[in-house]
Amino acid sequence: MKRLTEAWFEFKGVKSSDMGVLLRQMPTRFLPGRNYTRKKAAGRDGSILTGDGSYNDVSVRIECSVPDAAKLGAVLSWLSGSGSLRFSDEPNLTYDASVEKEYSRASIISRCEGQRFTVTWTCAPIRRLYPEAADIEVTASGTSFTAQGTYFSLPRLQIYGSGAFHVTITGGGHSSSMFFTGVPGGGIIVDSEIMDALTMDGAGLLNRCVLSNSDDFFRIWPGTNVLSWGVGSGDEEEIGSISKIIITPRWRWL
Repeated sequence: MKRLTEAWFEFKGVKSSDMGVLLRQMPTRFLPGRNYTRKKAAGRDGSILTGDGSYNDVSVRIECSVPDAAKLGAVLSWLSGSGSLRFSDEPNLTYDASVEKEYSRASIISRCEGQRFTVTWTCAPIRRLYPEAADIEVTASGTSFTAQGTYFSLPRLQIYGSGAFHVTITGGGHSSSMFFTGVPGGGIIVDSEIMDALTMDGAGLLNRCVLSNSDDFFRIWPGTNVLSWGVGSGDEEEIGSISKIIITPRWRWL
């Protein structure tokens, strides 16, 4: 077990050890709860549980101290606002976190110049891999790859192609497909996190190239997935081509 003197946390890219902050207690972390609603149905005993599959935010709390009072102002300024948050016992996972609650501080009796306090972050329920995984380059339809994580990811796809085509990701008993038309030469970027289609330089929108009858934006599920595509619009009016697709996977954990 790692001793507290060797433990650290990192917020907004800055480690607690670099700020002169000591952990007095390892973080208290809660598993996210699902968003559910209970409804009463006439003539039915009990209630009906319904949900959309999403999760609530989680709270992450630590107790720490600053032995050197001269550093306190900088520490309090640092422990505010929003940013990434990770801990030494899980250094490869990071939260999207923000400090939204007030917190009090008290003098350390044995060293009166020091301060101790508890900080609580409100965190997105899904954690990300740190550092991010390398991109996956696919040059042939039907290529399989293995997804990390315990929750579906919302990837970014750079599709090098033009004209009309469709792209499908299948895995974990799920399938997500998108259909495109009028894609300019060079290709199109699909960012499932922001739910937009973009030019290859990321500067302009190409949502007009996404057909209205397409499914939801791409998802990658844990385990084995297959990326496939087809070209053309189903008639002779528009042809299409794809030379390769580069996936920025964005693996995630509950």
